[in-house]
Amino acid sequence: MKLAPIVLFVYNRPYQTKEVLSSLSACDYARESDLYIFADAAKKEAAVPNVQEVRKTVNDSQWKNLFKTVNVIEAENNKGLAKSVISGVTQVIGEHGRVIVVEDDNRVAPDFLDYMNRALDFYENNPKIGFIGAYKAPIKIPDDYNHDVFTMGRGSSYSWATWKSTWDLVDWEVKDYPQFKKDKKARKLFDEYGEDRSQMLDAQMSGKIDSWAIRFSYSMFKNNKYAILPTKTRVENIGFDGSGVHNVAADKRFAVTIEKDLKPAKFENLEVDERIKRAYVSKFKIPFKIKLKRFVRGIIGKKGAKH
Repeated sequence: MKLAPIVLFVYNRPYQTKEVLSSLSACDYARESDLYIFADAAKKEAAVPNVQEVRKTVNDSQWKNLFKTVNVIEAENNKGLAKSVISGVTQVIGEHGRVIVVEDDNRVAPDFLDYMNRALDFYENNPKIGFIGAYKAPIKIPDDYNHDVFTMGRGSSYSWATWKSTWDLVDWEVKDYPQFKKDKKARKLFDEYGEDRSQMLDAQMSGKIDSWAIRFSYSMFKNNKYAILPTKTRVENIGFDGSGVHNVAADKRFAVTIEKDLKPAKFENLEVDERIKRAYVSKFKIPFKIKLKRFVRGIIGKKGAKH
């Protein structure tokens, strides 16, 4: 088995960072794996103490004995998560050809590295697979679904892996967005795996959000690639406490817990199961109140444009 490097992105959450490192270091194959830690700089003065504490944590000598190598890259200026992920993954994947990515609020299962590396090996030559996910959303898997993984048209940024061949396909500028924006058929197809996706891409291109994930998802969509996800999660998010930029405190819609005594996953080439797809996509429905607000805003905007 070829072991991919682990890429960890950290910022200003000391507790979560230590928890994630502890769980990673307890994984099988941790001592044979290279670890790259990208530590972003403080955006505001108020974040400086926690950023410094995080850097102290990741530079602790204990981690050097628990991984093959530990490489800490500290940004001089704040990049934000999107730029940090794009530049960091590009750097490491260019050297190693594949990566396993973890963010600073994702505690992983003991067999996380085994699961990810075996999946990367198994699906490497499958042109339809571009993403290996370790997270399973809190959905019910049908009782008669006797597989350890499932195929889905979108993944989650809660710990994932990919290959250079897939990463290199991404156009981070999304040069064809003007055409996509007007193409109702393309937008409908993109939203087949979540009605939030086209609107997220709109928000990205208008500068309202800064997301690497929606651009990666759009590239997967354009290149007809799918994600492989586990029926039993190998990661749980510990960031629903208000400390993160993207996770809202008390928003537990995507909260899951890692089961004990997980068995090694068996990997197979599987088609999308429509039952799982419906359950998975339902998690990304836009609340009616938000839809109504956007609809009203759109009407007002059109009226204003006439004058």
